[in-house]
Amino acid sequence: MIKLVLVGVWACLITVASNYAATQVRAAYFNGPAEQAPATVESHKTKEINIPKIRDGVVKGYIVTQLTYVADAAAMKKLPVPADPFVVDEVFRYVFNDDTIDFDHLQTYDLAKMTKALIKNINARLKSDVVTDIAYQEFTFLENSDAKAKP
Repeated sequence: MIKLVLVGVWACLITVASNYAATQVRAAYFNGPAEQAPATVESHKTKEINIPKIRDGVVKGYIVTQLTYVADAAAMKKLPVPADPFVVDEVFRYVFNDDTIDFDHLQTYDLAKMTKALIKNINARLKSDVVTDIAYQEFTFLENSDAKAKP
């Protein structure tokens, strides 16, 4: 009789221990390291920017550009000033000072290089990694004669 009771207690202890072990393993597997929520981003569209291109002391035409930049929403809220003026200013400075632009063949212009430089410069001026990507809505050259002909 005692053997029967001991076998029953032993079977209950084994069942409880295996159930506890299975619960712990399952909890460790499913509740592993929590995945971080993706950073929220927002896009901002700049106004159309007209940048004069001067060669030999004469205005040859205007680079007309408009872009959309993607920014980290949390970093944007921490900024003491809006990022838009800095983005427009950096685009203007970069294009105005870039003498490698071939007016006749804008399709050969290296926009990827420009994008990387702009992101780096904008984030440096804002002292934070705010801008993550830039997309070009428009990037064209308008000759000076065309600009004067249109009202």
